[in-house]
Amino acid sequence: MLTLFHPFISSPSVLSSRIVVRAFASSRSPASGNPLSDVKAKPKAVTSLRRTAAESLPIRSNPTPTRGTIQPVFTLATAERYILSRLRSLPDPPARAQAFHDAWWIPKWGDNGKEGEIFVFSNGSFVCWGLGEDDARRFSKEVIDRAAGLQVARLSEPETEELEFVVDPIECVPLLDICT
Repeated sequence: MLTLFHPFISSPSVLSSRIVVRAFASSRSPASGNPLSDVKAKPKAVTSLRRTAAESLPIRSNPTPTRGTIQPVFTLATAERYILSRLRSLPDPPARAQAFHDAWWIPKWGDNGKEGEIFVFSNGSFVCWGLGEDDARRFSKEVIDRAAGLQVARLSEPETEELEFVVDPIECVPLLDICT
């Protein structure tokens, strides 16, 4: 029982009450033993990314004579989404830029003898093949930022991802059933 005194009521009221307690359980144990710690658990020795990297080691260590150099693939997301038709409003769009399925494709972009290709997607990101982070950020500044109304819900901090690719004209791609 709980007795409640109220300033506007002359006699105390008697209330019955229940105490509700909530508890949460987790099957995951924190890395440091402290439930308030931000420390993440150490990744397992064999994750899919680590396994893929290990599997690609022979390709990296023993290139075929026909294989090209390892090149970067850099992805930069600057907004929640892009309205791709706004790229047409640029006074000087990148040369040969064109719609390609549900993206814009710029087949050659860059300078100083270093050119790559760029795909701009409606999900607010663009992917630079053969270009690094500096080139991607320059493309963002020179093209994406200049297209009025292109970016919807601009991100406060751009998101990035960097991978690598290699071209080998005699390599078969079984997934696509392509052999050259």
